[in-house]
Order: sequence, then structure tokens, then C-alpha cells
Amino acid sequence: MEQSNRSIFYQNAMKYGTYLGVFWTLTYILLFKSFNSPMLSMLASAMFISSPFVAGKLTIRYRKSECGNYMKYPQAWTFLFCMYLCATLFSTLTNYIYLSYIDGGATITAMTGILTEASNTQGLEVAAKEQLEAMTKYISELTAGNMTWSLLHNNIFSSLIMPPIIAF
Repeated sequence: MEQSNRSIFYQNAMKYGTYLGVFWTLTYILLFKSFNSPMLSMLASAMFISSPFVAGKLTIRYRKSECGNYMKYPQAWTFLFCMYLCATLFSTLTNYIYLSYIDGGATITAMTGILTEASNTQGLEVAAKEQLEAMTKYISELTAGNMTWSLLHNNIFSSLIMPPIIAF
């Protein structure tokens, strides 16, 4: 691949990665807001499950528009990997902004409330109650930065696992 083609390749990967990052951002925001709404929870789950299909569709769109509808596996894998990395960076930035400045701790409060309510359930085994209380304590000590790092790690793991599968 010559230099100009390589540059266009990576620019397109960044462009489509930004589109995927916007999709992930919407998914995460719906997830953060879904603790009190079953409808938002189902929508966030559906978006999460459809994310690899969206990535595949974006890659097919790139293949059809820029590659004459032909792309070798290594090129598809590289495109997807770069696209996933750009989406990871974009969604991590927006998650941090959302959790730090917009959310105001509502997500953590909702999660601890749900776990506290679950641990107060009648007839719950002692071991299960202790686990729920430990999870409640752990989540109540989380910060926006900690949650963002956790989401970043999950997205990087996805960036390593999903592109080779989707590239087929």
C-alpha cells in the first residue's frame, strides 16, 4: 500500500471509528440512565448486542465505497482494529465527561440503591447477602475516573477480540 493510500485508509478507519464511538456513547448513556427504566435497559442491551453488527456494516460500507467491494482479510482486520481503537478513545472521553460533569453521581447512587434493595430481600442466604453488601461497598467507593478506566479496559479487550471475528 503506498503512502497516500495508507493515509486515506487510516483516515477512513478514524472516521468510521468515530461513528462507532458515537453509537457506543449513546449505548453507555442509555445504560447509565437505565437503572430505573426497564425500557431504556432493553434498548441499551439491544444496542450493546448489535454493536458488532454495526461495526461490520460500517466495514462493509467502507469496502463498497473505497475498495471496489473487495478487501483481503488482513486489511479488513486492520481496518476494524483501528476503527475499534478510535471508537474506544471517543467513547472513553465522552463517558468521562458524562460521568464527571453531567451525571453528578446518579449512576453510582442508582447502582448502590439496587444492590442495597437486593441485599434486604427476605429469605436471602447469608453468603449471598454478604456478597451483595461487598459489591455495594465497592461500587459506592467508585469515582467517575475509576468507572471510565474500567470501561476503557473493557473496550480495549473488545478491540482485541472482535475485529478478527468480524473481519470474516
